[in-house]
Amino acid sequence: MSVTALSLTALLLLFPIIVSYKEKLHIAKDLLIATGRAIIQLLILGFILDFIFDVNQHWLLMLFVLVIIVNAAWNTIHRASPIMHHVFLISFSSIFIGVVLPLMGVIVTGAIDFKANEVIPVAGMVASNSLIAINLAYQNLDKEFVKQMDEIEAKLSLGAEPKLASKATLRESIKTAIVPTIDSVKTYGIVSIPGMMTGLIIGGVPPLEAIKFQLMVIFIHTTATIMSALFATYLSYKQFFNQRDQLIANTIDITKQ
Repeated sequence: MSVTALSLTALLLLFPIIVSYKEKLHIAKDLLIATGRAIIQLLILGFILDFIFDVNQHWLLMLFVLVIIVNAAWNTIHRASPIMHHVFLISFSSIFIGVVLPLMGVIVTGAIDFKANEVIPVAGMVASNSLIAINLAYQNLDKEFVKQMDEIEAKLSLGAEPKLASKATLRESIKTAIVPTIDSVKTYGIVSIPGMMTGLIIGGVPPLEAIKFQLMVIFIHTTATIMSALFATYLSYKQFFNQRDQLIANTIDITKQ
């Protein structure tokens, strides 16, 4: 694709900008900033990947995967409840487990090779899905603790431990976090053709081979999403309780701010 063709394609963005202006949606500025950030970040990524692919050192590859995980964890901080502490560490641990274990599985089975051009794209997609799932889990924890506060306190008064008293809340948070991933998987091949599969086909890979690779990605990113949401929820829920295992009294006030 030539730079001229890409530039002309970018003119498509004029449509949402014009609509935003006429309908007073006030999204034009955010759209332009987001587009500009995407261009800069992708250009930087392109130069970095060129370097990594040329060097082809395992330690550098692992370092880059670690950078992806750190960045994903950092982007979950502002989604957590104000009463939560050590959000970065919780998110980092959850994403690390969700990314590294499935990646190790597909490398050991021979589904992909331990090469930069295979590991990095897969790690990026898996980390991105884990990031979204954790953000949804954090947001829903707030809502569910507020919604089920009376029920949780009733269980606590009867002698239940925080984990048992908030079990329904935790289940709902995890379920909400993973439903978008499951719904998207349901529509693959009928409503949408996944991006990786599309890219492989455009690049000249036979469709059946592209499908195999896409199925592998579906398997690991679904696993990673569930694992990350599960770990993040169970590592963070106790922060809604004090040292005496009482539900923090100002949870509702804080989450409504």
